[in-house]
Amino acid sequence: MDMQSTSSNDANAYGYPPRIWQLFQQAPRAGRFEPGTPGVVAGKAGTPAARSVLSLEMRFEQGRVIDARFRAYGCPSSIAVGAWIAQWSQGREPAELAALSAAHLRAELEIPEDRAHCALMGEDALRDLLANIKT
Repeated sequence: MDMQSTSSNDANAYGYPPRIWQLFQQAPRAGRFEPGTPGVVAGKAGTPAARSVLSLEMRFEQGRVIDARFRAYGCPSSIAVGAWIAQWSQGREPAELAALSAAHLRAELEIPEDRAHCALMGEDALRDLLANIKT
């Protein structure tokens, strides 16, 4: 083995599923919108036992998500859940967002049983965001 050529998987010492590891390393859509950005709705959830927190922000125009951001404090699975939801939500209506479940997140990201709380936190943050939409 050539010690100079390393892949991003080499740093994955805990064996996270590849999709989780990729989203964790790249963290697409990480961050937040500038305060006062029109059309932004936020939601947040946490898991006290794991000390994880996930915040979602989505910008809506004409009833659809036109942009999304996330911030997460937690393990790679928590961060991957936020990144996946922020990417997946693009162009979707609230009814489509409401249909996303923790089971779907677990299947998409291959989240193992011992990290199921991360998928539940993603579902909870999304539900909180949807509850904050003003009709």
